[in-house]
Amino acid sequence: MKPLKTIWNELSQPLTPGWTSADIEPAMTPDELYMLRLTLERSQFIHLAEGRANAVFSIREPRDPTVPRGFFQGTLLRVPKATPDVTPCDYETLQDFQEKFIDVHVGRQHIVPQVLVKISQTVANSLNVKRGSALRAKGVKGDLSIIKAGHAMLVEDMGPSPDYKALEFKPKWLAQSPMAPKDATRCRTCAREALRNGKLRLRGMKTSTPVCPLGLLHANHDVVMSTIDRLAPKWTERDRERLASALRESGVLERLRDLQVEGDPGDALFANPSDARFGLSMTLRDCSCFVRMPVDEALPVVVKLADVDKKNWREKQSYWQRRHSDLVGNGWYRGEEALDPPIETACVLRLDYCLERGLDVPPAFRARLKR
Repeated sequence: MKPLKTIWNELSQPLTPGWTSADIEPAMTPDELYMLRLTLERSQFIHLAEGRANAVFSIREPRDPTVPRGFFQGTLLRVPKATPDVTPCDYETLQDFQEKFIDVHVGRQHIVPQVLVKISQTVANSLNVKRGSALRAKGVKGDLSIIKAGHAMLVEDMGPSPDYKALEFKPKWLAQSPMAPKDATRCRTCAREALRNGKLRLRGMKTSTPVCPLGLLHANHDVVMSTIDRLAPKWTERDRERLASALRESGVLERLRDLQVEGDPGDALFANPSDARFGLSMTLRDCSCFVRMPVDEALPVVVKLADVDKKNWREKQSYWQRRHSDLVGNGWYRGEEALDPPIETACVLRLDYCLERGLDVPPAFRARLKR
C-alpha cells in the first residue's frame, strides 16, 4: 500500500485545465480501500479534538511488516458523531461535494485533501473508548453522542510538528456584504464580531478585538502586515513576512473573495438560498485556512482550506435573515450600537475612512503605519 502522504501529494496537484467532475479519478482503488479498512481495525487512536458534529483522531499503525512504517504519518481520522436531535450531512455527500464542486471551482491544490473510508464497529468501539476517556479527563459530562460504524474521512494533518509551525484562521467575508449599508464603517465580519462582543460584555465576560479579514487583501502592504501581526502575534517578524508572501503567492484568498462575490448578488440570501452558487459563496465564508510553515526556509509554506463541507442552506436561511436584520437594524455596521463606549474593532473600512480624511488611524494599525 502507498503511504497516505503519497496520496495527499497526489491530491494536492492542480486539476488539468478544462477538467470537469467527470474527469476526476478516485484517489484509491477498491482493493486499496479494503486493505485500508483492515489496517484501521488493528491501529491505535488518540482523541485530538471535536466539534458539534465531528471528532478527530490521530492514528498509530499496527506493528506489522506488511504495513509501511509511518503509513499514517501526516494523517488524521475524522468521524461523524451521532447526536440526538442533530442531522448532519452524510459523509458520502460531503466527499462528493468536495470532489465535484469545491475542488473544481476553488482549485484542488488549495484544499486539504481527504479520502472517504469505512470504519467497522470494532474501530467505532475503540474510538468511543478513547473519546470517552478524553472527555472525562476534561470534565465533560452529559454528552450523549456516539461514534458508529460507517463512513469516515482520512484527512491530511495540517497541524504543527517538529519541523513545521502551524496556524489556523477563518478568512470569513473577504469582501463587504452586498446587503450592508453603503455608509458602513465595519465590514460584515467586524460587525458580527462586535455584536458578539457586545453580548459578552453585557454578561461581564472578557472580549477581544477581532481581526479584520479585509486587511489580508489590502493594497497597502503595511495594512496587510498589521493584520498578520494580530493573526500570528507569537511569530517572528521574519515568519510573518513569509506568511504574507505565501498568502499572496498562493492566490487562495483572492480566489475565495472572487467566488464569494460571484455567488452572492445581494438578494440570494432571502430570494434563493438553495442556489448552488450562493451555497458555495456561503460555504467559503465559513471555511478555515490552514498554514504550515517549515522551519527550513528552503521549503515552501503550505496554505490550504478546510471545513468546506456542504451546508444545509435552506435550513440556515432564517438564521441568516435574523443575523442580517440584527446587524443592520441595531447599528453594528456603522459602529452606532447602543453601548457606551462602543465596541472596539480594528476594521479596515474604518481605517480607510480615517486615511481618506486625514484622521488618526485606529490603534491596531498605528505601529506599522507610523514606520
